[in-house]
Amino acid sequence: MRTSTQLAQSPLWRISPDTLNFDQRIALTYARVKSIVKTYRLTRHDLATVSPRYWEFHSDPIMMMDCSAGTLVTIHYNLCGGTLSMYAGDREDVAQILEKLLSFELSGQYCLTELGHGIDVRNMETTATLLPSGEFDLHTPTPAAAKYMPPTAPCGTPVVSVVFARLIVNDEDHGIKPFIVYLSDGVRMNPGISCKILPPRGGSRPIKHALTYFNHVRLPAAALLGNLDKPTDVRAAFFTTIYRIVVGALSMGALCLSVMRMSSYIGGKYSLRRTVIDPVTGLPRPIIAFSTQSQPVLTALSQTFVMEKMAKHCHGLFTAKTELYEKHFIAAVFKTTISRFAQSIPLILSERCGVQGLYEANQLSVLHSDIRGAVIAEGDVLAISIRFAIEVLLGTRTPPKHDDANSLLSRHEISLIKNLQDNLLSTVSSSRDPKIAGRLLPACQPLLEAIGHRMAYEIAVKEGIDKDILELFLASVIKLDQAWYSENAGITRDQQNKMEADAAERLLPRLEDFIEALDTKEYITAPIVSDESWNQFVDSLETLDHFSHGRSAQVSDFSRVSAHL
Repeated sequence: MRTSTQLAQSPLWRISPDTLNFDQRIALTYARVKSIVKTYRLTRHDLATVSPRYWEFHSDPIMMMDCSAGTLVTIHYNLCGGTLSMYAGDREDVAQILEKLLSFELSGQYCLTELGHGIDVRNMETTATLLPSGEFDLHTPTPAAAKYMPPTAPCGTPVVSVVFARLIVNDEDHGIKPFIVYLSDGVRMNPGISCKILPPRGGSRPIKHALTYFNHVRLPAAALLGNLDKPTDVRAAFFTTIYRIVVGALSMGALCLSVMRMSSYIGGKYSLRRTVIDPVTGLPRPIIAFSTQSQPVLTALSQTFVMEKMAKHCHGLFTAKTELYEKHFIAAVFKTTISRFAQSIPLILSERCGVQGLYEANQLSVLHSDIRGAVIAEGDVLAISIRFAIEVLLGTRTPPKHDDANSLLSRHEISLIKNLQDNLLSTVSSSRDPKIAGRLLPACQPLLEAIGHRMAYEIAVKEGIDKDILELFLASVIKLDQAWYSENAGITRDQQNKMEADAAERLLPRLEDFIEALDTKEYITAPIVSDESWNQFVDSLETLDHFSHGRSAQVSDFSRVSAHL
């Protein structure tokens, strides 16, 4: 039983958002955020150390049951609260703000990226100018400097944010620094601060993402986190300041795992329940009996179970490392590897559910859209892949040691590294040379994924995972680079397909056991998973007939829903 199991079954989390308008959905989301905070009650120690409790929180499927709530609580705890925890030990005023965040007396936000500066956020334009009084003037100098995406609009609870700005002292740039800024009292934005609400993203749970502007906002001296000094190593100082983005990269991987679990459960349950008439026997036949259905479902399960082992291992590696860049490398490999699976599984399984896979009510389509947003957040996968893959190729970063350098996945990883080093980097003086960029940069993400696949497989072997699960996982990642395994390992395309089919066939009789092992039943609201839930869903739909203009069994009056908020 998970910490949030009972919460997931509560009326608050069983309200269907379909009948609510945009503002009502936002209100529902914040009510759910508060319920998560109250349930987990994370401490300052949890945030600072990325404790097992913190990891349990991020791995909880309730975070993806309503990703809008999951996103907000992640910003609140990890980015805002986590950043404050870095300074709370030396500053009592910061510690007091952090305690109010932990009890949700304050809602936390984090303003780093700008409209004109995402991946190149080190070139941000927002300024905080030191005044003779010791205060700061926080200002958005151009439209491109607007803080982009953080949902900073009033939410009923006072909002405080960590805002990053370029510190200007005596007309000299002292680097990017974090500041504590109170954005609103929960009802209105504070003087000098404005936000423009962005339209909802297509397909995903809505959040009031915004553009945020500062018009010469006067900040007290205590708003600065850290010191006024100009760093000697600007790059290192910046990455230290945004350390919680690194933690966030690891945490986003945990959200990916929940998407994999939930999607596999829904796809598996529907495939067992849905039948067609067999043309030979004339009897109903479950669609899971067809390999085109069973192989995608079982492949999703195998990837989920293997990545569960990798997730736990990477959390341990991350917390054991002391050097920031080593932590970031582990987080980058994990996030890059798992995000491919998390984005492909709901998409593939929603297709295998036919038209049912298109509806938000059945969760698969919205899980896919939500995780796309989560993967972009806190470190774009392609960008971090390029950074760390090039470091591996240059020898400045070493992947975790191989358990068996002669295994298929190890040989694949080693070969990719050697090929890129010999054929590309050896011919130029710099990895930035435009002569090789077109061949090198597209190879970086597959290289980081190859490292991750090898690590995941080795971890799963040591954890004693089911051999057939391992075989199907192996077959699934081989198919991501079929040409290499055919050319270098002598495994033909037909042999690769047979590996997958044979492993899936051996696993199929145990499918229902594997589905139950996902431990996500309480977080599934998709009506297609059972006859009972489907019948309840149909009964709830608005019904039109000759004698009425329409009726709805769903609660459409938000005032009746608000009792649960």
